[in-house]
Amino acid sequence: MIDLDDPNVKKHVDQKRRLRDAHVKASSTSTSEACAVRGVAPGNRAVKKFIVLDLGRPIPLEHDPWTSGDAFEIEFEHQGAVVRRSLGELRSANGGKWTEFELRAWNCVTGWSFADGLKFNGVGLDVVLRCAFGENLKFECLFQTGADGYTTSVDARDLDGAFLAVTDESGEMVSREHGGPRLVFPTLFGWKSAKYLKSVTLRAYEGGFWEKLGCHRRGRWALDERWASGTSSRVWTALAWLTNRYQIFGDGIWIWVMVVGGKVLGAIASFTSLFSIGNRNRKLQ
Repeated sequence: MIDLDDPNVKKHVDQKRRLRDAHVKASSTSTSEACAVRGVAPGNRAVKKFIVLDLGRPIPLEHDPWTSGDAFEIEFEHQGAVVRRSLGELRSANGGKWTEFELRAWNCVTGWSFADGLKFNGVGLDVVLRCAFGENLKFECLFQTGADGYTTSVDARDLDGAFLAVTDESGEMVSREHGGPRLVFPTLFGWKSAKYLKSVTLRAYEGGFWEKLGCHRRGRWALDERWASGTSSRVWTALAWLTNRYQIFGDGIWIWVMVVGGKVLGAIASFTSLFSIGNRNRKLQ
C-alpha cells in the first residue's frame, strides 16, 4: 500500500503533477503564440539560408556607402524641412559608437523566415529622428525611398524597436547584396525595410510600392497582416499558393521561383496597376 503521507512519495507525486501541468499548458498554446515566441510569422516556413529578394533594378553608382563609410549621407524630410545626416553624425548622436541589435527572425511575406538570429550594429530609430529633427515629431507614416526607386511606408504606430542597421556583427558595412544600411522593423514583414536607403520622409500616410499593389498597410507579422482585403487579397493569396506548390521539387527550385518571380513581377508592376484594381479608392486597413 502506498503511503501518501510519506515525504518521498509526496515529492514524487508533486513532480509528476508539475510535469503534467507544464505539458497541458504547452499543448494549449496556440500556433500563433508559439510562432511569436520563436519570432516566426504564422504559416511561414523556417529556412536555413537567408533568401535574397529584390526587384532586379540597378543601383546608381553614386550610391556607395560601402566606399563612403561614415561620410555616407541619408536625406530626411519633415513638414517641408529637408536635412542630410551622415553615418558619422548618427554615430556621434549615439554617443560615438554603434549599438548592438539582435533580430530573432527575418520574416518574409512570401512565406519563409530566417530564424537563426541576425546581429547588427547601428542606431535606434528614435536617435536617428532626434538627430535629424529633434523631439516631439508628428507624422502618420515613415516613408522610405531606396536608391533603386523602391518605396515602402511604415505606419507611425509600428516603430517600436526599429533601428538603422549599419554594420553586421563582424563590423563590416551591411553588404550590397543585403542592401545596407537600411532601417529594420522587428515587428513587421521584411518588405517594410527598404534596401539601399536613400531618403526618409515623415508625412501623412502614403502607400509605397507593394502597399499600392495590395500589400497590407501595416504588415505586422505576428498578426499575419500580409495583404489588404478585397481583390488584392484574393490575387496575392492565389499567387502565394502557386509559388508554394514548387516546394515539392525541393528548396532549390522553390527559392529560384521566388527570386525570379520577384524580379519579373517587379518589372511588370513598374508598368501596370494590374494588382491594384478594385483598391484605388479604398483606404487600406
